[in-house]
Amino acid sequence: MHKRLMIVDDEQAARLKLQQLLSHLPQWQVVAELNSGEALLQKLKETDAEVVLLDINMTGINGIEVLQQLNEQGFAGEVIFVTAYSSHAVAAFDAAAADYILKPINASRLQLALERAEQKLSAKQRSQEPQELVSHVGQRVRTVRMDSIDAIVTRNGVQEAWCGDQAYPLSTTLRDLEAELPEHFLRVHRAAIVNRYRLAEAERWLNGRLLLRFVQSKLEVLTSRNGARQLKKHLKM
Repeated sequence: MHKRLMIVDDEQAARLKLQQLLSHLPQWQVVAELNSGEALLQKLKETDAEVVLLDINMTGINGIEVLQQLNEQGFAGEVIFVTAYSSHAVAAFDAAAADYILKPINASRLQLALERAEQKLSAKQRSQEPQELVSHVGQRVRTVRMDSIDAIVTRNGVQEAWCGDQAYPLSTTLRDLEAELPEHFLRVHRAAIVNRYRLAEAERWLNGRLLLRFVQSKLEVLTSRNGARQLKKHLKM
C-alpha cells in the first residue's frame, strides 16, 4: 500500500530533485508538489498526507512556522525538513520534526529519513490502539486493562487473563492476542503469554526452562525452552 507524501519547496529545482529520488522508492506516492507553506496548509484541508518534505527558508511563512501551525491543528502525519541551512535544526526538533536533512540531498539519506518518519507513525498508531481486553462470563461483560494483566494462560481450552489473583476468561486465541498486545507481552509457552513489566522473578528450572512469578499474584508460569531464551533476550539475563 502506498504512503502519501507532499513536497513543499519554493525552488522548482529542489522539488524536481526530490521527485527524482522518490521515483526509486515506489512505496511513496507524491500527492502534491507545492511552493509555499500557505499552499500546504490549504492543501491539507482538501487531502491528507502521512509525510511532508518541507523546506524552511521560503517566501511567506517559513517551514518552522508551518510545522508549529500543523501541530496546533493536530496534524497526524510527520514532517521532514529539507533545507540548505543547519542553523534551524534545534528549532525543528523542538517542534517535533521527524528528521532534518541538509541539501544537497542523496537517496540513502532521504530513505533513512522516511524510515524514521514511518517509525514515528507506527508508534502513534500503537498508542491509539485499544488498551483493554474484553472478558465475557455468561451474560456479563467486563473490560480488563492490559497494564493490569500479569499473564494470559490457556487452561482447559480457555484463555484466562490473570490480574493479581483474579482470572478473566477471554474468547480470543493466544495467536490473535499476540498480534494485539503491546511488545512487552511475550509468548513464553504455547499456552502462555506474560507481561514482562509485572514479573517478580524468574527461577531456573529443568531443561533450560524458567519458572516465572509475578509481583501481585500467586500465579506461576513455566516457560518452554524457546520461551526462556526469548525472555532472557528481552530481560538481558
